[in-house]
Amino acid sequence: MSAYIGTYNIAIDLVAMMLSVSGIVLGIGFATEDKRLKEFGRSELQQALINGAIVGLLIFAFSSNGFITMIINSITSSVQLSATCQGFMSSNYALCFAYNYLAGTSQVSINGVAYLPLIETAFGTLAGIVSVYVGLGLIGAVKLGSGLIGVSLGGMIDPVLSQLGYVMGALGASIVSIEAQGILLKFVALTAVQILLPVGIILRITYITRRLGGAIMAIAIGLFAVLPLTYVLNAELVSGYTSALNSTTISTFELSTSSIADGLVSSASNLNTTNSTGVAAILGNVVNSLEGTAKQLLNLIAQIVIQVFFLPALGLILTAISIRELARVLGSEISFGRLYIM
Repeated sequence: MSAYIGTYNIAIDLVAMMLSVSGIVLGIGFATEDKRLKEFGRSELQQALINGAIVGLLIFAFSSNGFITMIINSITSSVQLSATCQGFMSSNYALCFAYNYLAGTSQVSINGVAYLPLIETAFGTLAGIVSVYVGLGLIGAVKLGSGLIGVSLGGMIDPVLSQLGYVMGALGASIVSIEAQGILLKFVALTAVQILLPVGIILRITYITRRLGGAIMAIAIGLFAVLPLTYVLNAELVSGYTSALNSTTISTFELSTSSIADGLVSSASNLNTTNSTGVAAILGNVVNSLEGTAKQLLNLIAQIVIQVFFLPALGLILTAISIRELARVLGSEISFGRLYIM
């Protein structure tokens, strides 16, 4: 916090210095009747006054009790979201909720319904699939009969194992994406207002780096204020049309897959000692046990992919557009390639 205050004090000192310098240049211009000096001094004096107003406004807006922070917290509270906040995120409740919703260590609440963090949901789903995968692999390794007429069940099981492998790959990619988004939100919480915003102000005050400073300020404001609110919007939208990822559903799925895995292991051991006439009955039981869980699994995977990839991508687009427009207001210009046409 002391570094945070010190950086703003530097910005205030620079504003005062630029006011003095621009006033001196303007005075010299009038004294020498130099039109260029007068225009430059007048322009810099206006910029110094604008910068002073910006510094005061940002300190008032983004402090722990600033009006922007209060608006963000008010929006988050109004949609009945709750999470346990870490100290460095406590001032921005939307940022706190977004991080805990993605990669926290405790449950969050959305409209009164408890949800596990997405990373725990993905890990729990992956663990359930892995246990089933191992059980099916044991059945596939069983060989019936002996000698030339021995038959392996691997040919019947391999297509299922292949599909489960794709599902596990998708969940692995989801876990990496969740962790990356969580780290990004931590970075925003630790640097956006404390470092990036004051540095942007300092750079904007200086004539040579004015455009760069405006761009950094826009990025800091967009990351701190807009990006967390997109996660709040995503959570509210998802909870409004489905509760597939609530903590009760995930716990039920984990118990179901654990039971199926135990049954598969038992079936594999029975196949080792059962004659071929009992194979059809045992495999039929395996198929029946997988059928209901497979539907639930597909639903969970679809929900996880939507919440981990599609909705965050939409949020990043909204954040990028906001940053671009803020940069224009602050006298800079930022282009995001194809996003620039939006």
